[in-house]
Amino acid sequence: MKKNKKYRWGLKLATLALSSSVLFSTIDTASAATYTVKSGDSLSKIGSQYGVSYQTLMKWNNLSTTSIRIGQKLNINAPLVSTSKPKPTTNLVQIAKRQLGVKYTFGGSKPSTGFDCSGYITYVFNNAGISTARKSAAGFYNTAKKVKSPQVGDLVFFSNTYKAGISHVGIYLGNNQMISASDSGVSIAKINSSYWKKHFTGYGRI
Repeated sequence: MKKNKKYRWGLKLATLALSSSVLFSTIDTASAATYTVKSGDSLSKIGSQYGVSYQTLMKWNNLSTTSIRIGQKLNINAPLVSTSKPKPTTNLVQIAKRQLGVKYTFGGSKPSTGFDCSGYITYVFNNAGISTARKSAAGFYNTAKKVKSPQVGDLVFFSNTYKAGISHVGIYLGNNQMISASDSGVSIAKINSSYWKKHFTGYGRI
């Protein structure tokens, strides 16, 4: 009788161990995937879909540069991040603030040379995984969806600063603040300050 009980307990333990092994094996397999590079992809854009940095993707795939080609297979060791959110605003704001203090350069679009307002927007959005073509401030205004109640990460537009019409664009940070590349370089300013208030035009969403 005792031998039968021991046998049944042994069988249960063996079954449990096998089930656990299958479960963990399934989890490990599910966490690994292969991504095929499509037109318009960048490592930053792909990384944002999986909640990892482009540096992590480079490490997983033994890449020495950020250059990728259409059809290239990339190893992904993380589950796909939900795309229910309209855009990764937290990451966008972090990237935007990392450029604080970078000098102003007319036509500039990268930290090493400096930014103008639209070059700064292009750089921040693309590095946050939001594919954005280079445009002027007016170009961003013309293509953006106009909104009256801005969210963090939306664009804020100004007119008649150094020329007639839409002439400046920044990123809305909340609490009536924006970050942009102006004459003093990348800085944070109050939208209702005496200068910006008289040039304020509206908000837009990409």
